[in-house]
Amino acid sequence: MADMQTNLAKIAKMRRGLGMTQKQLADLSGVSQSLIAKIESGKIDPAYSKVTQILAALEGAQKTEKKLVSQVMTSKIFSVNPTDTLQKAISLMRAKDISQIPVIESGKCVGSLSDSVLVELVSEKGGNLKSIKVGEVMAESFPVIPAKSVIDICTDLLKHYPAVLVEKEGKLAGIVTKVDLLKAI
Repeated sequence: MADMQTNLAKIAKMRRGLGMTQKQLADLSGVSQSLIAKIESGKIDPAYSKVTQILAALEGAQKTEKKLVSQVMTSKIFSVNPTDTLQKAISLMRAKDISQIPVIESGKCVGSLSDSVLVELVSEKGGNLKSIKVGEVMAESFPVIPAKSVIDICTDLLKHYPAVLVEKEGKLAGIVTKVDLLKAI
């Protein structure tokens, strides 16, 4: 009986947490809106099957709720400037164990550097990369998306780019890589 009371108390909290109205929950679970209202107000002792039906609908809605990019991003962005040397960029990438890095100038992403770009440079120029400036060899910028974007947008972009930058209120707020995405699953 205590489990039933606990489940009844969870219904309103879960519904509100999903931003769902009583009517929406009723439609989703196949019961009447008045039944939801009576359960939430404690005016009825519903059948166990109805409570199970409502909870199943709520749990299904929770699973399909989309995560936002801001929930999976890494807030600390390590970056280099176009005037920095490749030696500095490589040292930073090694120290932070990252395989790509944005090139930022005046708070805006102007390019990127990745391990694949560096490997290509080594094959072309040999090991003498120390004096080359990042701006001379950087690749295109990583895409920038708003922090309130759903994770699906980021997932699609990561199929084509090694990282995606996240912007909040006009400023860079984080970065999402394939590793961040895998951690979120």
